[in-house]
Amino acid sequence: MNFRDQLVKDVQKTFMNSDEFAEIHTVTTFTDEEKKSGQRDRDLEMIIEKFTLDGRPIQSADGVSAHNVIIHIDPNVLAYTPRVDQNFYLDFIRYRVKGVSNDSGVLKIVLEANGKRP
Repeated sequence: MNFRDQLVKDVQKTFMNSDEFAEIHTVTTFTDEEKKSGQRDRDLEMIIEKFTLDGRPIQSADGVSAHNVIIHIDPNVLAYTPRVDQNFYLDFIRYRVKGVSNDSGVLKIVLEANGKRP
């Protein structure tokens, strides 16, 4: 086994383990998003990173706040790769996908939501 294979194994067994670093969050998908039909909620292990240290939204000049998060998740657990500019529902909040990459077996998804959030 080479270093890269070991790294992928460590990511799956340690980094994405809810007993170690990951937390359980809900991802919602729809068979027809426009009609909000065929809703499926799945509780998945992932790591969530926020763009701000205090968790507060970034204020824009127009008075609209932007809530930004980065999700780190095993692509096999999510079972699909989101597209840039599609909606992504995390913990029942709608975000817009701003970027997606796969690095060393971890899917990194950058999300943004505008407006007031809890």
